[in-house]
Amino acid sequence: MKKWLCLFISAVMALSLETGALADAAPASSMEPKGDVAKMYRVKHEMKFDLQGKDATLDGKAIAADKPILKGGRVYVPLRTLRQSGAAESVTWNAAKRQVQVVIHPEVQPPLSKLTFRIGSEDAYLSDGSAIGEKIPAPFLASGKVYVPVRALSWLGMSVSTEKNTVVWRWSDKVIEVLKPEWETDQASTTFTMLYQKDMYIPQYMYSLGSGGWGGETGKVTEKDISMDGRMYNRMQFTVKLRPGPNAVMLTAVSAGSKIVTVKRKVTDMSSLPITVLEMGKENIAFTSPLHGYIQAKPGQKIEVSGDILQHDDLFDNLTISVERYQPSSKDSYQVYEEIKSFKLPIKNQKFTGSFTLSEKGSYLIRVISPAYIPSPEHGPSMTQWAEFAVEVEK
Repeated sequence: MKKWLCLFISAVMALSLETGALADAAPASSMEPKGDVAKMYRVKHEMKFDLQGKDATLDGKAIAADKPILKGGRVYVPLRTLRQSGAAESVTWNAAKRQVQVVIHPEVQPPLSKLTFRIGSEDAYLSDGSAIGEKIPAPFLASGKVYVPVRALSWLGMSVSTEKNTVVWRWSDKVIEVLKPEWETDQASTTFTMLYQKDMYIPQYMYSLGSGGWGGETGKVTEKDISMDGRMYNRMQFTVKLRPGPNAVMLTAVSAGSKIVTVKRKVTDMSSLPITVLEMGKENIAFTSPLHGYIQAKPGQKIEVSGDILQHDDLFDNLTISVERYQPSSKDSYQVYEEIKSFKLPIKNQKFTGSFTLSEKGSYLIRVISPAYIPSPEHGPSMTQWAEFAVEVEK
């Protein structure tokens, strides 16, 4: 139920932000990034080795590789050859379970990023332990090495073929190279460009909705057929609306992974920035406190939240205040906000009032969530986000 509500809130908020609820677009400031902030491209790889174990090459360079085994008309390869190729992030043998787990580098963007093979089993297993559902010739041990049928590696993003007694693996890394990881602006939006290899999917950007998820937008192609580093690129331009403080912007594309850049919006005149009321909140809520959409506070300072509910509904019982700290869990992680507290504000006589404090230095997003009033036949009335504001706690 909680997960479903989270997705519902994210979808509704994304719709609201697309209509310009977050901030009105503004002319670019002198602090806008100069040049492209990222470049997306493909790095192709090829590994060849003959069935006699005499010759092997990786990206055209000679290497030493273990000899494949031809058994029952099928080609088997030792899994350490996969590690040697560089496509695998790890290949781990579990002697007690007689199984080996293969994890492919995320930049390969394989259909399956992790598979487990068991000696003597005609199943390959997913990360949750369930069988993939398609039988394979059983892996086996020979001379202390694990051999698997070569075609099973196609699930791991490898294009596999046998040409004139030579096994050929082909794969590619899909790379988003960040050229400018962060910048600042004093404007309500930022405009930037990135390059993408023209035979790849068009990239888009995503913006964080807090702990409620992400919303996505597209941009526009401003230049085509740019020759660079042996590839042909197009240039994409994005304009992103910004909250006060740090903004995580995810650059992503189908089958190309994602990378995050950070844009910090500096606010010099807090009185010019109203609290953000989203589309579904405009007809339902008005605030008497806070007065502005950005608050600079000291640790332990009381932050008031009060106002009026603009129309009567028997389901309007209370608001939920979600206090979320900007705290990316790791580089390029989808989790950039962590909810540190959540509390209810009762609605009485179509009014609400309450307060909270923040003790730790940092940037916070305060989301005001509606009562559960939106009809949903399967799950009962649902909530959505009505408003938000930002708090910067400084010591």
